[in-house]
Amino acid sequence: MWRTRAIVSILIEDVGGLPAGDPGALARARRRAALMVILDWLAILVLVLLGDGELAGLTLGGGERTLFTLGILAVATHSGFRLAQLQKLRAIHRACEELAERSSE
Repeated sequence: MWRTRAIVSILIEDVGGLPAGDPGALARARRRAALMVILDWLAILVLVLLGDGELAGLTLGGGERTLFTLGILAVATHSGFRLAQLQKLRAIHRACEELAERSSE
């Protein structure tokens, strides 16, 4: 027999890295991850718009272009990390909902 509460707790604590005792932790973590992705994309947009307009010039040569390129790469990397985190948290949420449906049947 499955212990639904124990499985949900394992999903939230061990897989999600969130406190299982807080019922709103998963929802807050999902919102925070989505907000960070949006902020990262806005930061990339601002960097591109404030740049000199040459995206073909994203090189690692020297000077300002190198800093510009590294800035965009750092923000894009962080965005990818947060997007993966958001997908993981969504999968945990779906699994918890499915477990709750199965236990109520």
